[in-house]
Amino acid sequence: MIELVYDKNEQTEEDIFAGITLPKNIRQIGLPTGERRIYIEDYVMTYLTQLANPNSTFARGAILVGECVKGENGVVIFISGALAAQNLELDLEEATFEGETWSYIYQEVKTHFPDLEVVGWFLSRMGFSTEVNDMIVKLHMDNFAGVNKVLYIMDSLEGEDAFYMTEGEGLRRQSGYYIYYARNEAMQNFMIEAKGNEVSKETDEVEEKDEAMLRNYRRIMEERAHNARMERMNRRLYVLCSGLTVAVLALGVAVFSNYQMLDLLQTRLLATGIFAHEELIEVGDKLAENEEGHSREKDTEQVSKSEASQVRAAAANLPQYYTVQNGDTLSSISFKMYNSVGYVAELMEANGFGEADEIHEGDQIIIPTVD
Repeated sequence: MIELVYDKNEQTEEDIFAGITLPKNIRQIGLPTGERRIYIEDYVMTYLTQLANPNSTFARGAILVGECVKGENGVVIFISGALAAQNLELDLEEATFEGETWSYIYQEVKTHFPDLEVVGWFLSRMGFSTEVNDMIVKLHMDNFAGVNKVLYIMDSLEGEDAFYMTEGEGLRRQSGYYIYYARNEAMQNFMIEAKGNEVSKETDEVEEKDEAMLRNYRRIMEERAHNARMERMNRRLYVLCSGLTVAVLALGVAVFSNYQMLDLLQTRLLATGIFAHEELIEVGDKLAENEEGHSREKDTEQVSKSEASQVRAAAANLPQYYTVQNGDTLSSISFKMYNSVGYVAELMEANGFGEADEIHEGDQIIIPTVD
């Protein structure tokens, strides 16, 4: 940080700024270069630093006001006021500058800084560094058009700040800026008024912001949970359809010549839409009994038994289902189905359950086949 002193009526050393009256006392931050220079008043810096307090874990924004002075070949942007922008708080993705928002901003500027104009905006994002992304560039281009509008970003957590200005279709980081000292009664009065309002509303505002952040967090978590449930459901449907296809093909081969069994299958399908595990076993047994009762040649009888065995094997590979009863847990279901409580992990994996998932009375869960 380099401190330089200028006479108020003295011109700069560079001819490009000839004709521009500069502040008397300044501090140089970085190495300002180019035909455009930024000067920000000390009270404005104090206000923005307070706005970007490290205790604030959400985004904070402000509208910068001042004036743009053009010299013979150069431009100087003087920033001598700032107003907190509520529309930039909490979630930058939802920030908008609609007509109503701009009406409020211009009214505030007219009330507190009647002789100044909007020259840019300020943004504080804790822990996000001072780099800009596509979303920030779009906000600037859509709402602060003009080559001489500035964006000032601060990250108090990292102790960094940076100014940006429009260049082409994007934003270019400036190599430095100046802090100047002047009698700024308008900004002083605004800070006193803002401090008084903040004391009276501090508790309510903190609670409202916490609730808004909590609502946003819950919304995100609900969306993630919904997506996870849909993914688990898709996996179950894929496994079920694959197993059902194999089973139906096997059953079709086994009962092709038996119209009585086909009628039973049709009745079951129309009634439930899917075979239960025990019903397939029953179909296989009936096929075997029916075929064994017929007086056929020995080789035909052996083929029928083989077909019935194929049906039972296909049924054994299909997943079983269990309807959760009142008071059931995964441990109690494991004991009921496997005579052991050691298959809870297999039940959770087959149903896509996580550690926080719960089962409820009436739910149908998959009972996987285990060795």
